[in-house]
Amino acid sequence: MRSLFAWARWALWCCSCWLLLACERTAAPASPPSKPPTLRFYAISSLAGALEPCGCVKDMLGGVDHAAAFLQGQTSDAPNSVVVAAGPLLFMDPALDAEGGTQHLFKAHALAESLRDMGLVAWAPGANDWAAGLPKLRELRDKSGAALLAANLSKPADLSQSTRLVEVGGLKVGLSGVVQLEGLAETEQSDAVASLKNAKQRLDEQGARIRVALLAMPRGQALRALESVPGFQLALVGKAKDMGEANDAPIPPVVVNGTLVVQAPNHLQAIGVIDFFVRGDSYEFQDGSGIAEAERRASLEERISDLKRRLSVWERQGPAVSAGDLAARRRDLKKLEAELARLAQPSVPEKGSFFRYRLQEVREKLGSEGRVRGRLDGYYRRVNEHNREAFKDRRPEPVAANQSGFVGVEQCTACHAEERAFWDRTGHAKAYATLAKAHKQFNLECVSCHVTGYEKPGGSTVTHVAELTSVQCEVCHGPGSRHSKAPSDPALIVKNPPKSLCAPECHHPPHVKSDWNVDRAWKGILGPGHGG
Repeated sequence: MRSLFAWARWALWCCSCWLLLACERTAAPASPPSKPPTLRFYAISSLAGALEPCGCVKDMLGGVDHAAAFLQGQTSDAPNSVVVAAGPLLFMDPALDAEGGTQHLFKAHALAESLRDMGLVAWAPGANDWAAGLPKLRELRDKSGAALLAANLSKPADLSQSTRLVEVGGLKVGLSGVVQLEGLAETEQSDAVASLKNAKQRLDEQGARIRVALLAMPRGQALRALESVPGFQLALVGKAKDMGEANDAPIPPVVVNGTLVVQAPNHLQAIGVIDFFVRGDSYEFQDGSGIAEAERRASLEERISDLKRRLSVWERQGPAVSAGDLAARRRDLKKLEAELARLAQPSVPEKGSFFRYRLQEVREKLGSEGRVRGRLDGYYRRVNEHNREAFKDRRPEPVAANQSGFVGVEQCTACHAEERAFWDRTGHAKAYATLAKAHKQFNLECVSCHVTGYEKPGGSTVTHVAELTSVQCEVCHGPGSRHSKAPSDPALIVKNPPKSLCAPECHHPPHVKSDWNVDRAWKGILGPGHGG
């Protein structure tokens, strides 16, 4: 089962690799006006249980503590703000597996409480939010402090509401949401378009000056709904459901029937920042961000990013690439960057109200908000203590006859002392210690890539790691019990493991950045006895 899961993740990575290349680009934001916006929205799409990123490199995209720090640091720039979300919020998948269900529920509680600290006002739920059942969803909704908006959800009647009106900076802001939920027997849904139209009418009657639609449904259906229901100044789209840990690429904003439609990438890789500047008494907003040029900017960013990666490779190849070719490609890069710079400076309309949009990547450099960081640490400790007890009796399967079991690096050292000395200096040798230091060594989402022989016959389990902590020789060379007894038999050990071994198991997006390369990483694990 473990092997099938690993190869499924590998296939998912292959299919989404081109999307991930775009995920870590930062669009050059328009220069902001000197005055604070009349109202700012922070938009989160399909967070889907992503507390923080897991990876082997620094400054990965995501992290609720970094997002909270960003929001906290923006209060002087935008004193009047609203945080909204659409799509799955609390769980990574629509169903909880029996093994990790408790851990995922602990995480959902930490997320809900952190979103309360971040000021979440409302969200339109996705199917994942029902993963722990209706009573738990009610509990988590209350912990978040946010309204669950689903105008077309008629059952259960006590879970959601059609609209929410909030007053921010003296301005009445109306929020509504619609959802598409499939396969949930405990829900009843009416037509999304009709429900959205009724919700908009209700917001008008309540005196809302700015109206926001939150849509948890496939993007095409969301856009068609907005074409049928004009009158919202802003719409946030999220998925109807999300599955797995794969990260999506950013989607450029569009204007549909006078409505600015935004969709942030999933897993809190980035937050949409939408500023509304009201001039006079006009609540029809012009584009101050150059949305019409967004597709062109995205294309240029991708070409620039790709060319930079290629130049980095060519420069390392030295004499193998001619100086003339390198100079020509550098000139190409400058031309592309100059064209992007021209596009990235949209002008503010001279008259009338207008909006500005940008996508803020969530990274470590934003800092860490203390309350949320403390809650994350508490979550990891709670999971550690629970799993230590829950999996204390779980042991690896026995080794079949005529097969090898895992023996650990100490036995390998008897014949491979030089290789061991090199390994001791690598990051692989410290892989388990990094988990233990962060109270994650029994975390089901982490442990498998930080031990040797996980869930394999004669190997390790969540708590039974014994001599198999960290990423040892046998991860690459296979179990060595028979090899240690008959070292001259080449059939009993994998002498030259393929480089691709790392990718499907652990070193695949989103655990590494999209430009991670096994060839570059290879020198960090090769040493004496390995041809390095």
